[in-house]
Parts: sequence; C-alpha cells; structure tokens
Amino acid sequence: MPKTIGIIDADLLDNGTRHPNLALMKISGYQKELGNDVTLLEDYYSIPKYDEVYLSRVFDFTNAPIDPKNYPNLHIGGTGFFWMTAPDLPLEVEHHMPDYHLYDEYVGRQIARGIKPQTYSDYMDYSIGFTTRGCFRKCPFCVNQKYDHVFRHSPVKDDQFFGFPKWQEVLDELDETGRRFQFRQGLDVRLMTEEKARRLANVKYHGDYIFAFDHINEAEQVVRGLKIWRRHSDKSTKLYVLSGYES
Repeated sequence: MPKTIGIIDADLLDNGTRHPNLALMKISGYQKELGNDVTLLEDYYSIPKYDEVYLSRVFDFTNAPIDPKNYPNLHIGGTGFFWMTAPDLPLEVEHHMPDYHLYDEYVGRQIARGIKPQTYSDYMDYSIGFTTRGCFRKCPFCVNQKYDHVFRHSPVKDDQFFGFPKWQEVLDELDETGRRFQFRQGLDVRLMTEEKARRLANVKYHGDYIFAFDHINEAEQVVRGLKIWRRHSDKSTKLYVLSGYES
C-alpha cells in the first residue's frame, strides 16, 4: 500500500522565496517513483496525518513554529537547521530527477490571486541543480565549509565552479544542451583568467553574470579579475557583496 508523504518548505511558508527547494524536489521525485502519494503541505497542523513528512529550510532565520521532537514521522534537513553539518541526502535521492511539479498547485493559486507569473519563473521555467560542489576557501561566514575541495557533482544531462580543475568540461556539457543557463552563486572572480573569461563570455548565458566580493581585503584581487573579465565581456555584471562582517 502506498505511503502518504508530506513535504514542507519552511522558507516558503514563512517569508516566501523566489527559489524552490531542490532537496525537497528530489525527495518528492524519489518518493513518487516508489509509488507513494506526495503532497506539498502549506501548514504544520497536518503533519500527524501523514506516514512521513520531510521538512527543510535553507535559512536559519526562517521560522518553523514546531518542535520536531514531537513528531516521530518527521524528518528535518537543510542548512537552516544544521548549518554546515547538514546531513547529505541518500545517494539514490541526491541524484534523482527533481519533481518539477511539486509546487504546481501552490504556484497556480498564487497566480490566480494576481501575483505575476514571472515571480515564480524559477518554479516553472528552469531546471535547477549542482554541476560542482564544495569549496576550498573556508570563509567563516559561509555555509559551504563541509568539504575542502571542489568536485564534480552531477553531469548536466555550482558551488566553486572556477575552483574545479575541469571547469571546461562542465561548460562543454552546458553548450551541448543548446539551452541558456545561469550560475546563481557568485562565481569566484579571484580565480579569473583570460581563458576563463573568454570562454564564459561566449556561452549561451541567461541574465546577469554574478561574481562574489566577500571581503574588502580582497579588493585588489577582485579588481584584477574584473579587469580580465571586462577585456572579454561588456555584458551585465553584478557582485554579491558581504557587508558588516569583520569590516
């Protein structure tokens, strides 16, 4: 007999979020493949009604107004609960095709209320995933400290993308899809080279190029990288800037 599975995106229920929760989409896809009935829950009151419930939050400031210990059927995960010690998903779940229909009913209701469809473009129009994971920087403010190097995560068919020695292979795969793509994290402009700039400037890119400027002490490296980038591209470029931390 199929199990009833509840999915709770705590960030969505608290403040709303522009981005779907990738881990929850993978869990949903995996559970549906097992033949189970999956529902995106929009409250916490119905947790006891389900055989299993998966609750995730990305941000630690997101309010999840329950004590997980009170629910034996509840599984919690995400950096919002565990910071950099968040447990990995089981391998078969981590590499499962995400359920891109998990949020369909929710998004449909929001659009019917008059919210612009563009607000939910990340839910409806794009596939989302990691091509690489890990980082060697160990920045104290960053949640991405679990690993000490950059490694390939999934084929395309990111975190520290420029830190991955075979970054060109990733761009080759993205090129082969013929589709536009975007890196949502701030790429490490400190690692910019002429070759990287030339290649990145000539791919099928969607939207703004975003680089990271994490600390004022790194201004010289950041400016050096941006000068290299500007020799190859005049496209819209932005920086994620961390302010008010050790400065």
